[in-house]
Amino acid sequence: NTLWAAAGYTTGTLDSSTFDTGISGGAQINSIFWRGSLPADTSVDFQLAVSNSSSGPWSYKGPDGTSNTYYTPSAANTSIAVDYVFHNNYRYFRYRVRLVSNPAQTETPRIDDVIINWSP
Repeated sequence: NTLWAAAGYTTGTLDSSTFDTGISGGAQINSIFWRGSLPADTSVDFQLAVSNSSSGPWSYKGPDGTSNTYYTPSAANTSIAVDYVFHNNYRYFRYRVRLVSNPAQTETPRIDDVIINWSP
């Protein structure tokens, strides 16, 4: 899926569908990798939500364990390490991606793929 923030908007977000690791004891989320383009003065950020129930609850968190922070890659096509403390030993997960346009709102990032690396 290609995501984009429409002209006139500074920020756009998308929450993924629910992913099932199939590991009843829970999995460890290791990293987020994304492919796409990141024009100058734009950004792409991620948060993760984990649960042991496919229906949640879903609390999206960044690297400090709160909803106030995001995992932010340094460049396009880059892997971002995930803090194991907040995203470990849960069977289900979702991600939230935030796209931010440049200040003139003439450029926006494009995401072609999001790959979540996890292990049992």
